[in-house]
Amino acid sequence: MDDDAVAEYLESKGVGTLSFGNETGGYGIPMSFGYDRVEDRIIFQLSFGEESLKAKYIEEGNQVTLSAYDWESIHDWRSVVVRGTLHEIPVAENSRPAGIFAAFSKIASPEVFQEPLKDLDFEWYDLRIDDVHGRRAVDAENEE
Repeated sequence: MDDDAVAEYLESKGVGTLSFGNETGGYGIPMSFGYDRVEDRIIFQLSFGEESLKAKYIEEGNQVTLSAYDWESIHDWRSVVVRGTLHEIPVAENSRPAGIFAAFSKIASPEVFQEPLKDLDFEWYDLRIDDVHGRRAVDAENEE
C-alpha cells in the first residue's frame, strides 16, 4: 500500500491492537484510535487504574506497535502495522487530539473496563510514528 492508501485506511479503521513489550514479555490490547494525517501520528485516550500494566510499559519508554486489519477472505484483506513511541499530550494541547479521536476512532464500550470509571484516570497520548507498513491481498489491489 502506498502512503495515501495507508493514511486512508488508518483514518477509516479507528480500532486496532496496541502492543507493548520488553525483555520479559509483551502485552497487547484492543484500542480505539484516531489518525492525525496532518501530524502523522496516532491519537489514543488511554485509561489507567491503580495497577495499570499499560502505565508500567509506557514508563519504560519502549517502542510500541499498533496493528489494524480487515480480513474477508484469502483474496480480500488489508493490514497496517505502525511502530513508534507513545508520548503523553499536555492538557493544554488536548482539544485538537480529542477532535481527531472523536472523528476517526471506533469507541469501545465502557463495559470493557474492569474497574468503575470513577476509579480510572484518562489521558491523551500520541504514537509518534517511526515506521509504518501497509499490505493487502493482491486481488484487493485490482478491485480499486
